[in-house]
Amino acid sequence: MFKSVTLEMSLKPFKRTDDEYVREVCRRVFSDWRPLLKGRETVSIMLWTADGSEILDYSGDPDEEFEWAYFMGTANLPEATEADPLELSLHKKKRKYISDPPRMTYGTLRRIVEILKGEGKKAFPNARMRVGETFDIGPEFAISDFKYKRHTEICTGHSLDNRGFVDSTARLNGDKRRYAAYPCGIPEGLPFGTFLGKQSEAFCRDMGFDYLWLSNGLGFSAGPWNKTGKIFDGVRFYPEKLAETRRKVFEFWKLFREACPELPLETRGTNNSAGIDYATDGVPLYDIYRAGFDITPPPNSPWAALNDNYGLELMGHMTRICELPGRDFLFRFYIHDPWWVNSPWYDRYDGAASDIYLPMSVSRINENGETESASLFNILSIDNTFGDMPEACINEPLPHILKAEKNAPDAPAPVVWVYPLREYTSADSAEELSEIYYGDTFIYEAINRGFPLSCVTSADNFMLHDAALYRRSVLLSPVPLSAELRGKLREFAASGGKIILYGSRLTLESCADIPGAKLVCMEEGADALRQALSDCGYSIRFETKPGTIKPPTMTVSRSDNATFFSVYSSNTTADTLLRFPLGAPVLMGGETEIRDGYSVYRFSRCEHRECRIFVDQRDGVISAHEHPPVNARFRRKIFVGGLKDATVCYFPESYCADNASVGPATCGVDGTPTFDLRFELVNDPENGVFYRAEHVTGEYYFYMPYPEL
Repeated sequence: MFKSVTLEMSLKPFKRTDDEYVREVCRRVFSDWRPLLKGRETVSIMLWTADGSEILDYSGDPDEEFEWAYFMGTANLPEATEADPLELSLHKKKRKYISDPPRMTYGTLRRIVEILKGEGKKAFPNARMRVGETFDIGPEFAISDFKYKRHTEICTGHSLDNRGFVDSTARLNGDKRRYAAYPCGIPEGLPFGTFLGKQSEAFCRDMGFDYLWLSNGLGFSAGPWNKTGKIFDGVRFYPEKLAETRRKVFEFWKLFREACPELPLETRGTNNSAGIDYATDGVPLYDIYRAGFDITPPPNSPWAALNDNYGLELMGHMTRICELPGRDFLFRFYIHDPWWVNSPWYDRYDGAASDIYLPMSVSRINENGETESASLFNILSIDNTFGDMPEACINEPLPHILKAEKNAPDAPAPVVWVYPLREYTSADSAEELSEIYYGDTFIYEAINRGFPLSCVTSADNFMLHDAALYRRSVLLSPVPLSAELRGKLREFAASGGKIILYGSRLTLESCADIPGAKLVCMEEGADALRQALSDCGYSIRFETKPGTIKPPTMTVSRSDNATFFSVYSSNTTADTLLRFPLGAPVLMGGETEIRDGYSVYRFSRCEHRECRIFVDQRDGVISAHEHPPVNARFRRKIFVGGLKDATVCYFPESYCADNASVGPATCGVDGTPTFDLRFELVNDPENGVFYRAEHVTGEYYFYMPYPEL
């Protein structure tokens, strides 16, 4: 369950700044989102006030006006004139979101924060109420005189619309302007981290902000959207630059925390993985996590899904949560974009919940062997580019958000990735950097090709676990870098555990001593990983039409003793064929053709389907639907029809895993059930707790009793 929910918004809904108008906007925010916010420990509003330059420029004067995010398009481009056609791209010229945006002073901002907290506390008196501020490294959101006129020396990173991103490792040229933390001006050569830290402390204290969000890779990479950087130019790795680069990245966090020791920090991170960030920009994520800087780990990237690259989103997310700097991690969902006339719920996702169900099915296994899902949740953003907050974009995605929360994973998934974060972020040779970079790339390409990966543990945590925890899973690991990890994987394989190891052809040569492990050479292509999984009993095949670029992307997770399939299908003409160790998965809410022992599905754009029935049957058509119990003993009744001399395995919910019933459907919907005593309870270390019977034919009901019975 989400302990904390954060609604992100710009200042655009505050089209007037008198107290009553501001108060009414705040009341509406908390009223509209009540079904999501009620019962949470913490409720937060995160304000996209500007681009963070309001922090950099802050002098301490409450009457001073500041630039805020009132434009559509890149704010640091020229503004369109009446002579420009209205349809001119926002990447060419910006436009105001309304004809006469309100004037914003620091005093106005402080009052908005105060009213937000007050109305939030009235609406949710038992919750901790927070308001957060944001800092972004790019040119998109607000006019920045600081970044793009006075101190261009800090903007040496990735370029957007010919404007550079802030490099957090930069040093500032001196100036004589008054700042809240530096009333006599900036000293020559002052580290940017020190300046930002001291200004943030003063600004957030005076404005009433409770925390700061560092956006688009600040503190990690100045090229957050690129797969090249200071260590890798796209062709060659430069390990000789690694030590100094990683030192500077770590130093930013150290300097910021020395200057601003108490303010909680939340991070967005890059669009890539921990391994790619290290191999390209020397980001020592493991060290940053372990240093006690009081930060949240970066969430799933909202960018990757917008570009039909769910593999990159899921893979990157898992690498950053395998270890944590604290106890919690975040899921972030993109509903609106306040800047680019872009509301992803409609114009990226087609009103489908793919980017809810797939990343919400991601889980980690902590040091104690417990499966954890996201406990923090952010929405970017509750307002659109015009400052409107359409109710449809609340009411339509909200049921999916709550359903994904209800079905969050609570056990290791069928495939668990053992990710060596510590080892990866201490590598120091070109060969190791190459293996890391191309290994993470290989994994996200495999996910995009239908490899069902959604669960991760770090190699260090894996070393703490009893291997029996993974008897129901296939372990996926890069070629192990340490002798200790290699030894534990060897023991697991020798005891009958299933392992897939991947790497370059050269590194795989060292794995011959791990018996039974499936070795996958990255040079063979991403589909080789799915073939190796088939050899481990989980067969996922696709039949696509000529010209289809990619098969469905899916995750397979476990919750409440069920298997859940979350699917994004980029081409809805593709057929998916499934066969798992206990037979063909029969998904709830429809029919499936059984073809040569496989269940066949043609998924829509987005699916989130529960599976409690596995069938070993050669052919036929099988239905699985919810039926009303009409019975004082049972709270749930599942109908399954089309069985033909089948071996059937039934997984009840956890509370009644050993107290369920099965009987023929001859009683009809309203009749008194009879039971088939052939269904025997099985407690199998490799497959779990379920009921099983052979030679089953016809239509059957699968029952679950009321908990008290």
